[in-house]
Amino acid sequence: MGEQQGKGLFRLSFLFDEAILGDFEALYLQKKDMPLSTRVVLGVLGAAGALYFGYMTYKEGAQLTRIGYLLICSVLLVLAFSRSGKRPDDTVAKYRKHYLNRHATVAVDEEGIELRLEGQKNYARSKFKEVYGLYETDLCLYCVVKGKAYYILPKAYVADDRADDLKKYLEKKCAKRFQRYDIPTT
Repeated sequence: MGEQQGKGLFRLSFLFDEAILGDFEALYLQKKDMPLSTRVVLGVLGAAGALYFGYMTYKEGAQLTRIGYLLICSVLLVLAFSRSGKRPDDTVAKYRKHYLNRHATVAVDEEGIELRLEGQKNYARSKFKEVYGLYETDLCLYCVVKGKAYYILPKAYVADDRADDLKKYLEKKCAKRFQRYDIPTT
């Protein structure tokens, strides 16, 4: 179980099981997916811009600026109609390969976050200023560094039901707010 030691120090000890990694996978795929409202806005802006700048280019001749805007509008259209974020990605597979059924210890102290995996000499450590995203599900808290590197903090392993304290501590130290994701349970 997790424990809190000293001022501002949280330590979690847990096994990366199917439930934790399943939650991570669902969050990761949901985070990558573009909401329908965003797709509609991109589609409308892209279509309107393509029609306007296409017509102006046809009517008044080609100008570098108009062609540039026309290309930008075309990119907006491509984004609006591209497949969802559920494309194959090796990130989830890598986490499963390296973490599934491995014991982990995560420490959160005054300096940052540290992850140690059983059986590995090397460990991951990041300062709070390197955290650029905080995400939350019913099961876990996530701290994101370097794009696809996640510190996974299962709430159940925070001692004495202090997950809310850990969450507030991370928000303060990282100067960010947690973004909530509702993961459907299966």
